[in-house]
Amino acid sequence: MRKRHSNLWRMIPALIAVLMLSCAVPSVWGGQKVPITFDKFHGYIGTVKYIQSVARAYPNITKLLEIGKSTMNRPIYVLVISNMETGETIDSYIQLRNSRKENIQNVTKMKSYQGKPGSFICGSTHGNEYTGTEVCLYIIDKLVSGYGEDDTITQRIDGQTFYICPIVNPDGVYNSVERGIPQRQNSQMKDDDGDGKINEDGPDDLDGDGLIMQFRYKDPQGRFVIDDEDPRLMVRMGRNAEETSDKERYSVILEDKDNDGDGRRGEDSERGIDVNRNYPEGWFTDDILPGGRGTYPTSSPEAHAMVEFMVNHRNILLAQFYHTSGGFTYVPPGTGPHTDVPPKDRAIYDFVMGKKYLEINGMEVPEAWKNPQNLPQIKEELAKTSKNKYAIARGYEWPEGWRASYNDIQDRIYGYGLQMDWMYSQYGAYALTAELWNPRNDMKGIMEIEEGASRTDMERALLKYQDEKFDGKLFKSWTKFTHPELGEGEIGGWLPQYSRNNALPGEPLIGICERHWKYEFWRSGLQPDVVITKITAKVLSTSKAVDGASVSQSGNQVTVHKGRSGGNIKIIEVTAVIENKGPLATHVAGGVDLPGNRDDVVWLVGDRDKITFLQGTAFQKLGMLDGTMTIPGFPARGRPGSRAQTQPQMQMRRGRGLQPTEVTSGGTKRTVTWIVAVEGNTPLKVVVTSQKGGTKVKDIVINQDGGVS
Repeated sequence: MRKRHSNLWRMIPALIAVLMLSCAVPSVWGGQKVPITFDKFHGYIGTVKYIQSVARAYPNITKLLEIGKSTMNRPIYVLVISNMETGETIDSYIQLRNSRKENIQNVTKMKSYQGKPGSFICGSTHGNEYTGTEVCLYIIDKLVSGYGEDDTITQRIDGQTFYICPIVNPDGVYNSVERGIPQRQNSQMKDDDGDGKINEDGPDDLDGDGLIMQFRYKDPQGRFVIDDEDPRLMVRMGRNAEETSDKERYSVILEDKDNDGDGRRGEDSERGIDVNRNYPEGWFTDDILPGGRGTYPTSSPEAHAMVEFMVNHRNILLAQFYHTSGGFTYVPPGTGPHTDVPPKDRAIYDFVMGKKYLEINGMEVPEAWKNPQNLPQIKEELAKTSKNKYAIARGYEWPEGWRASYNDIQDRIYGYGLQMDWMYSQYGAYALTAELWNPRNDMKGIMEIEEGASRTDMERALLKYQDEKFDGKLFKSWTKFTHPELGEGEIGGWLPQYSRNNALPGEPLIGICERHWKYEFWRSGLQPDVVITKITAKVLSTSKAVDGASVSQSGNQVTVHKGRSGGNIKIIEVTAVIENKGPLATHVAGGVDLPGNRDDVVWLVGDRDKITFLQGTAFQKLGMLDGTMTIPGFPARGRPGSRAQTQPQMQMRRGRGLQPTEVTSGGTKRTVTWIVAVEGNTPLKVVVTSQKGGTKVKDIVINQDGGVS
């Protein structure tokens, strides 16, 4: 007993330490089942491990989809976050029929989450821009751990769908983080230098330390000099190099050598094309020549997987593409002037989404966004001072944190085949590209930054910060090394994973994650929400037939005939009020007309062999339902409760209408009416379906006594 007692006393300090450690582990919500920290980058392997763990831990609100594979056979994942037990889909109520091919079997059934408004968020389209991956993981953690703990998060996950793809470019991220070889592009198995070998001449670890660092060497034609204050820092010389003309010049290259003896270094690496130049929108030049990257649009497996996923998931109205760096957000288009975006969408982008983005990120909001009613006067004043014709057309100049990628002043395209442009112009979603990480803004309050500090001052401050917070481990001191081709020099610099285009881990990274989580969650609150607010149904007449009945029609005259089916015929009038309760309309401007998109539609569903439509057709088009939000400069279109002015179609149709009635009066509401002949007590359903506003269902029951409930 004494021995056991003494062993127990020896264990007490260890038990106390474990207890203290467990108390110190940060937990965002009480519902956090998969702990995650942001004191280092997760890379491809860590990211996959985390999202797989989340999918296992939260099976009721998550589903992990593999949407494709990279060149090097690494899966591309999308984590779906939505309550898997809520949501309706139109294919659960409407049977697919094809007059030329009955009993279609090869159409994949929609998932419940496809019947809800959707948001898409992704990171690391460029492999060396993995700050976006970390923001995606942070958003995932906030959503899943907040479910059941926070009422608003719970409501959003119950009623909406979040599609999160932390890594679009698996090979680029794996090489950049796990291998330490910065790679913006995807990977390709390609003989770049035409020597019959594939990817044989990429970066090399010359000193064998397991890292691909930088090599600096003296070069009279070099564009770098050593900083006077911190000799670890290499300062790039500007075009006017007079002030540094007396300093010794250096060239700085990636640690590398000529592997294949052709006199060139790194000309046949694994890197392939820029995935964000491989999308169908604006891939061709005005001369119908290839302008984007790749042999054709979506030739890269990554862009192909993304486009295929989007086409098969039409419920997305909001999209965010995380890149680095700069600390601002791009709005479409990048392939044309801002005037290519319809004015109402432009107002939503700027006055609504842009204003909130700037506020959350502590940036200055233009006066025109605060008081859009003053735009005419502002335009007049701006015309006197601005040389930017697009700024004049807008009534304000682009603010620092919210800008177009297209060069408004020079009318110069930003790039061809951009993912954001495709998502807005061809798919029909409010797409954004956030360029994460700007030390001037993101390090405020974390380290001292003087007003008007130069880029060199900022880099000095970052070096000092990593000395203090990371014990200098993010930077390798320059060490003498004799390059096999370039001679004497030094190897060192920032560890490649922590180069300046990504946020430093820990507090700086968490700050970025938190702000963009707040913004994206706020944006999800703008989603449309199409509902059936009212249904009335009344029996206009009942005809009894001992041997059954059928219905025929001549003009407006309806005749009930004896038949073989048995039962009664009831003439029923059904009226339904459909309303969009969400802030935004169910499509972007013109989105309803894009290929693959459609009008909002309401169906009256019943046994098609026992229902005859006398007025109104089986489904009625509602057009696009406006949102409840007042868009600055755009008053509500039509009276919210206005009834459609459509001509009733008094045609005999058994089970389905050949041409739908169109009910497109404008506003947030539509009122639709059917008059139907129903055999027996056949139940009816009203089903409203909006691609991006959701699908809802309500039952109409015909009672035995002839009444309706």
